Amino acid sequence: MTRPYGLGTLSLRKTKRHPKGQWWLRYVAGARRITEKSGYCECHDSGAKAKAEKKLLKQIGKAEAGTLPSHRAGRTLVSDLGSKLFEARRASLIRKIPENLPEPTRVWREANAERLLTEIKNRWSLHIKDVFGDRKAAFVTTEDLNRYIVKRHDEGAKNATINRELAMLRRAFRLGYNTRPRLVPEVPVFPDKLPESSRTGFIEDAGFPKILAAIPEPGLRAMVLVAYRLGFRKSELMNLLVMQVADGWISLFKGATKNSKARRVAMPDDVREAVEACCKGKAPDAHVFTWPNGKPIKDFRVAWENACKKAKVPDLNFHDLRRSFVRNSQRKGIPATVAMRISGHLTRLVFDDYDVTAEQDLIDAARKL
Repeated sequence: MTRPYGLGTLSLRKTKRHPKGQWWLRYVAGARRITEKSGYCECHDSGAKAKAEKKLLKQIGKAEAGTLPSHRAGRTLVSDLGSKLFEARRASLIRKIPENLPEPTRVWREANAERLLTEIKNRWSLHIKDVFGDRKAAFVTTEDLNRYIVKRHDEGAKNATINRELAMLRRAFRLGYNTRPRLVPEVPVFPDKLPESSRTGFIEDAGFPKILAAIPEPGLRAMVLVAYRLGFRKSELMNLLVMQVADGWISLFKGATKNSKARRVAMPDDVREAVEACCKGKAPDAHVFTWPNGKPIKDFRVAWENACKKAKVPDLNFHDLRRSFVRNSQRKGIPATVAMRISGHLTRLVFDDYDVTAEQDLIDAARKL
């Protein structure tokens, strides 16, 4: 009986190894005619023809859905997947840059996108490429990934660094798997993430005025105050424009934040006074926080370190001010959802990680029990 058109064909081929015959499949995938073994023979498999028939229909279904691996899936190199990763990352960064951004903000976002893309390429070239670059992606196994972890650990890489590199590799494999037709037949099982240590630095209200007093530059002092009181990210503060400050509010429009999510925040009185003083006499597209010579504040590491030493908190990082805001907001009874709108946190999980518990909190809890 002739098979209906489009359902492929089965053929029985006899060889010395399979004297009774092995079933072969023939079907069309896109513009390709594919002929392949079914894996079932009349010598060793009961119901071999029915099993081959079932596999044929399954392969045709994959071909119609576009999930059938490419004819070169078995020859795809990990370096090919790396190229896919770079393309996807660049497209993702471009999507975070709206067309109507002010020129200073656009310049910043485009430069930042190039910097992030360069970092990814460098990390791939320095570590992943040497180990996996010339390997066929289809043959990478979990054991290979475990050996990579051991190798990087012996080289002195931190757990967080190894996790980021494996995340890049996993992303590359998933992109290859989701491509139509697929560039890899499957994604290998990746090992569990290595445990990471996270910073827990913060500063209390009693110690913060000492830092402000140790900063002579008004612009930097105002920037530090906003970071502590509102939990803004450093990049958001360094690129804040005068046009984003009005009537006691700071408006971070889409594209001016790390996650490209817009938000509008009301300023406390002390923050408003400091910020408006920085805006006085400046053009709308000028930066809010500037040095006394009028240049935007970008690199202030030396000034920050000097202020922390004078305030006797030498180990405090600027990003710890964001953590301090989260901690203070929760102890002052501000709902977490409101605090997240102010700081720009998107998930409660990350927000809770920033809510550091100190020994004094445990002592206070013990007194209340």
